[in-house]
Amino acid sequence: MTAESSIAARIAELEERLADLKARLPAHTIPPGMIAEMDELEDALLEAQGQLEEERTSPPPAEPPEGTSVD
Repeated sequence: MTAESSIAARIAELEERLADLKARLPAHTIPPGMIAEMDELEDALLEAQGQLEEERTSPPPAEPPEGTSVD
């Protein structure tokens, strides 16, 4: 699994957990624990999305010149 695909899988997991939490929110008087959990999930999602963007925009690792051995 590449770094990009593992980050994308993490994003999908976080989005699913966030959607599940939002579906369980009561219409009135949301418990503080649920608000805190939603904040944590949203922060983790933003961080993972930033990591994915960084992974996609960073140049690939340099390859050694031909004829050079890598130990």
